[in-house]
Amino acid sequence: MDRFDRQFFRRLWSLTKPYWYSDQRRTALGLFVLLLLFMFGAIGLQGIFSFILRDLTNALVAKDATRYYRLLEYVLVWVLVMVPVAAYAPWIGGRLAILWREWLTHRFTELGFSNHGFYRIGLSGRADNPDQRISEDINTFTGQTLDYLFQFLASAVTFATFFGILWSISPRLALVLSGAAVAGTYASALVGGRLVTINFNQQRYEADFRFALVHVRDHAEEITMYGGEHNESARLNRRFGDVFRNFNLLILWQRRPAFVTFFYTNALVLLANFLLAGAYFAGKLQLGQFTQAAMAYSSLTDALSLVVTKFQGLTSYAAVVNRLAMFREECESLEAELPNGRSRIQVAEAADLEFDRVTLLTPDYNRALLSGLSFKLACGDRLLVKGPSGVGKTSLLRAIAQIWQAGEGRILRPPAGDNLFLSQRPYMILGTLRDQLCYPRAAGASEDEMRQALYEVNLGDLLDRVPGFDTELNWAHVLSPGEQQRLAFARLFLHRPRYVFLDEATSALDSNNEAILYRHLEETGTTVLSVSHHAGLLRYHKRVLELAGGANWKLVPCTAAASANTEPNP
Repeated sequence: MDRFDRQFFRRLWSLTKPYWYSDQRRTALGLFVLLLLFMFGAIGLQGIFSFILRDLTNALVAKDATRYYRLLEYVLVWVLVMVPVAAYAPWIGGRLAILWREWLTHRFTELGFSNHGFYRIGLSGRADNPDQRISEDINTFTGQTLDYLFQFLASAVTFATFFGILWSISPRLALVLSGAAVAGTYASALVGGRLVTINFNQQRYEADFRFALVHVRDHAEEITMYGGEHNESARLNRRFGDVFRNFNLLILWQRRPAFVTFFYTNALVLLANFLLAGAYFAGKLQLGQFTQAAMAYSSLTDALSLVVTKFQGLTSYAAVVNRLAMFREECESLEAELPNGRSRIQVAEAADLEFDRVTLLTPDYNRALLSGLSFKLACGDRLLVKGPSGVGKTSLLRAIAQIWQAGEGRILRPPAGDNLFLSQRPYMILGTLRDQLCYPRAAGASEDEMRQALYEVNLGDLLDRVPGFDTELNWAHVLSPGEQQRLAFARLFLHRPRYVFLDEATSALDSNNEAILYRHLEETGTTVLSVSHHAGLLRYHKRVLELAGGANWKLVPCTAAASANTEPNP
């Protein structure tokens, strides 16, 4: 991670290649070639200008007014040609960068959602702050990749152009500058190598601090109710302490290549002037040639010293490349082959839900939550899952949703469009009331249907409190936990799934509202699997799956749920 080594260039290529082989490659290549033409044209015009400048200087020395004013006309033509180049080149580069960013953002977002990537990355913790990697790092990567690529290409062309000009004036100066540039590049890489790792850590600590601030903003009421301001302030200060300490380390290490860069650039100026002045005073150069050589060596020095002058920026860029590559590798590794001796629960589609000898383990494979679980939940059935905290009730739903797969056995489940999962803390999306109700698959619902769904969950008064279905608010703050749970049920009734999985989905409701929701589920014939510790829910279910811990379980009718004579699982 801390070197510009083979792994870095492999990662850089793996991030760069897909876009240029995508369905957008024609547009991208067209803009790229156009930008190359503008760049080469600008360098060529700079070379021509060096000859005009030489002749202008010689005309001044000779006091040749006619030639001097004629050359000024050439300068005017040069300016008129350079204007569109200078104006359009940044626009073309920016257009290419934003198109690439758009494509890469969509690709990384799809990676994060495919195979439950965002969820699993959060569990593993190996790729922190995916929001920063997608929102900031991709923007930095696309812009700086194009910027550095064209800078290096421009440096190569500039070197070829002005090395020839400088060689025609002073071969010795051309050779000395080339050797000095190689030495300066090596010295910068040698003294500033750790900057890649330090920049990587700085971005991580900044993102962690920003995430903590967002967390405080989103939970300001809970913090105030707990009186936890002092604790939260201490937590923020600790996270900023990481930012502060690493930044001090960063500026300490930036000092080292700064010594090299400053000495290098100024030493070359002194060296070039010394060599040119000697030739000029010896009568081997005209003043115009001296001026042209000065311009040529300045351009040549800039081209040759690109790595030296940009080294600190390159280390930040390398950190961005590594962060994006780690995110992509982590998402793709989720589909990798399992290590020897480990297996996954097989999930397949079927008409009904069925567990076939399922053993469910924690994602790290260290603890068994359930062993040999077998049962079938037929259409219209209603099952309550009970047990002490931590025995795996919610984990059972995760296995059905295929986000926890550690274990063995087989789960048959209805197609995704026939299922709906409701959690204890309902997901309130960023959007309007219409968006809330129609999420995720009821976009065609009419306002009458949405209004009826709200009345069915005893939320009809919500339409009196907001202007209409297209009102956009922070619903997680506007609605109480109980109202959020009822809104989630309105979403459920609007979707009309065949199977519904409820994870403490009525925990914030009074018994009257809870009864209304479960009775409506019974009337609609929806198949229900509820996770709850609330004994009052027994009356709305037919069977109970009791989880006792230690991977043990038993399945009994609701009428016998309290019986001590029930046989455990075979």
